Amino acid sequence: MRINHLKIYYEIAVSDSVMNRALKVSFIVGTALNLINQGDTLIAFNVENINIAKLLLTYIVPYSVTTYTATALKVEFQIGTKAIIDADLKCKNCGAEIHVHKNELIPECLKCGIHTRWRLK
Repeated sequence: MRINHLKIYYEIAVSDSVMNRALKVSFIVGTALNLINQGDTLIAFNVENINIAKLLLTYIVPYSVTTYTATALKVEFQIGTKAIIDADLKCKNCGAEIHVHKNELIPECLKCGIHTRWRLK
């Protein structure tokens, strides 16, 4: 993978929309899992028996999974969605190339129409 691709993945992963979604999911899922795993200790606020590593990991894992999933979906550059960053794209089907600007709607390939599947060039 080229350095340019890593930069694009990073830009998407730290974008406001991805981070906000990941934080919300992490809070909801992490809280539910912490209550399942250590609920009695947390509710009793028995500080000496709270496993801090488990508590933190229970929030970090859903954040990481959500960030990965959202980034993977956004890097596919699906037609009809807005580009989250400026990018050079290549059609997986026919090899046609385009450039999209941030917040621009991603078009169909002229040759492939609704069957377009863009990837990073």
